[in-house]
Amino acid sequence: MFTTKKRNPMQFLYKLTAMILIMLLLVSCGGNATSGGDKPDNERKPEVTAQHDVQQDKDPEQQQSEVSKESDSPFYVNISFGAYMDAKSKLISTLSDALATNPGTEFNSMSLLGVVMVDIALAPVSCFGLGQNAAVATLGILGAEDVEYSESGNQYSIKYRNKDGKKCELQGEYNKAADALKCIVKIDGKESLISEYRKTSFGYVSQIYAVNEDGSTYVYQLAVSDKNGAVGISKVSAVPPSLTGNEKIDFPKQCQEWYAIEGDEVTGVTSDGKKISFVYTPSEV
Repeated sequence: MFTTKKRNPMQFLYKLTAMILIMLLLVSCGGNATSGGDKPDNERKPEVTAQHDVQQDKDPEQQQSEVSKESDSPFYVNISFGAYMDAKSKLISTLSDALATNPGTEFNSMSLLGVVMVDIALAPVSCFGLGQNAAVATLGILGAEDVEYSESGNQYSIKYRNKDGKKCELQGEYNKAADALKCIVKIDGKESLISEYRKTSFGYVSQIYAVNEDGSTYVYQLAVSDKNGAVGISKVSAVPPSLTGNEKIDFPKQCQEWYAIEGDEVTGVTSDGKKISFVYTPSEV
């Protein structure tokens, strides 16, 4: 007799989202690798050398301020964002599975849906530092048109028109010394998302301010330390202060609703103010 395993739809959704982001990352890297067209290496080298000579003739300040659509920037922004997303995905997936498989908290896992969906809006971050061609290839998968990529120093911008015809822009500023990235998403000129993360001594802290279509605004706060961490959710009326990097691993617990895991112990406060506490037993995959 065959039996069907009980599946967690939230965990499946997060894995699907992660797969989409990984695919976009691979496409962006591939787009950057082919930015020189189909020319063989021996035909591309003179062009690269000529560009290098032109750059050498420019003043340092001019090089710093120039916005290039074919960027030769290193991949450190890309790598940093990928490391943060990996840590975040593991925490959300674990908490989602814990809540969905524990009797009495199954529907509380849906509270994490908002944290998952913002990842799609941040997908263009995978193109930071990779140039115009990578941005066009990556966003093309999402049906975007009129893609314009630019960067200057540690600041990045990707403008495009989404499949619904709305003008979108993703702005990002990366602090390499702090390993911190702050992004702002605009739709038709209005801010719809402000997301930031910072590396800490224990792992990562992050904060996401999201504006829904109905005008309601929420803040999601996360702290991750390997397999442990916390996620907080609050309905707010204004943009919260930026992260400082001095936050503790339990700082999301200041939110109206929060869930945390330490080892196999899950604690939290649900959206209706109910305190929860239980031991998590991982479900079968």
